[in-house]
Amino acid sequence: MSKTLRRKRHWLSKVQECAVSWAGGSGPSPDWLRGGAERGEFPYLGARLPTLADPGGGTSPVLLSGKPPSPGDVLLEVNGTPVSGLTHRDTLAVIRHFREPVRLKTVRPVQPLQLFSVEQVNGMLDL
Repeated sequence: MSKTLRRKRHWLSKVQECAVSWAGGSGPSPDWLRGGAERGEFPYLGARLPTLADPGGGTSPVLLSGKPPSPGDVLLEVNGTPVSGLTHRDTLAVIRHFREPVRLKTVRPVQPLQLFSVEQVNGMLDL
């Protein structure tokens, strides 16, 4: 008997885009964004984006349009500029560079990354 294979969707089909504004503030606070190349991680969102109905203050972003990204979603682009591989500080600088509203492209990671030690990797290669 042959098994039917389910086709998995490519991760690019799961990319979300939204427009965000800081309501005239100086841009996002450093706590809003986490990760970065200096930590060996992609930049990712550290907090939920409030909508226009529940604004959170002057420095918190407000979602203007699109599906709200969740905390932990990986930030791929800011107004078409790729930010993967940038440090935390450089990613914040890119976001602050553009006029508002800022378009963010994010993707939700499927599962948390599994970290291996050097010994574990060497053991896997010896198989």
